[in-house]
Amino acid sequence: MKHDRRKEILIAAREVLAEKGLEATKVSEIVKRAGVAQGTFYLYFPSKNSMIIALAQEMLESVLVAVRRETEGLQTFEDVVSKGISAACYQMGEYRDVYAILNNGGGVVEDPLEWEKLFEPLYNLIEHVLSQWQSVGSVDSLLNPSLAARLIVSMVEQAVEDCYIYRRDISVEDYIADVTHFVKKALGTR
Repeated sequence: MKHDRRKEILIAAREVLAEKGLEATKVSEIVKRAGVAQGTFYLYFPSKNSMIIALAQEMLESVLVAVRRETEGLQTFEDVVSKGISAACYQMGEYRDVYAILNNGGGVVEDPLEWEKLFEPLYNLIEHVLSQWQSVGSVDSLLNPSLAARLIVSMVEQAVEDCYIYRRDISVEDYIADVTHFVKKALGTR
């Protein structure tokens, strides 16, 4: 029951944020939309800012699940890169209604390291995949998998930001194709 209430609040928050933006969104509007008491909101989220972080975490967890699902069992590194980048872009696109707010913590995170922790599971997954493919010679052995993972996530995140916020005239498919091509070349895939 508690998880359902938390989810209901996040759904309502996302709707209100998409309609009004971060500054104009009030907790009172969120709880009204969710059909819960204001105190219930504060049981789950100490502040509006913590709710933004929870929405970003929800998005990133869904990206991780999508990337894992789409890359599971693939036999070539090139396929892993293609399917992984595509899954990440499309999954982040599911949050395009609030992506501008969630991107980089919406300016609500005081400690950048707190925001960075949200990305750790994604960094770890990509680092692990890069290390595996380095061991069989499919990825340049001189690359640092940890740093490369961070750069890949940053590049995909920037492409999503451009595609869904700034350059809506360029299709997500074009962004995916170019980022995929760039990453494959940068990793020295054969």
